[in-house]
Amino acid sequence: MDALIKLAQAIQAKHQALGAASPLNGIRDIANLKTQTDLAAASNTQAEELSRQAETAIEARDNALGFDLTTPGYVRYYVASARDVLLGLNKGAEHILGDWGYDVIASIKSNGAPTPPPATDAAKK
Repeated sequence: MDALIKLAQAIQAKHQALGAASPLNGIRDIANLKTQTDLAAASNTQAEELSRQAETAIEARDNALGFDLTTPGYVRYYVASARDVLLGLNKGAEHILGDWGYDVIASIKSNGAPTPPPATDAAKK
């Protein structure tokens, strides 16, 4: 888009320099070219700045989350540690972790035992 904006600015400048002799005067609403080009340029500058800000924010977010579950001091570590503690305290009643915001998927057989996961094709061979 930068190239298109620069081209429009060059056309506008040449058109303005030629004034009444400009061959572009026959284009309907040609006077609007400057307004639209200025708006596009300003919006493009703003978009570039917001993009830089987004990159910085994403980097800060990712750093706070941490890169693995075993590095103390980061969100992933705390979430995994809390899960492990809660699982240990609620053995057999893992559904309670749902109260803490964890997604809990459990199916219970009629005898109360958890249903094992289905066998994969590799396990059947």
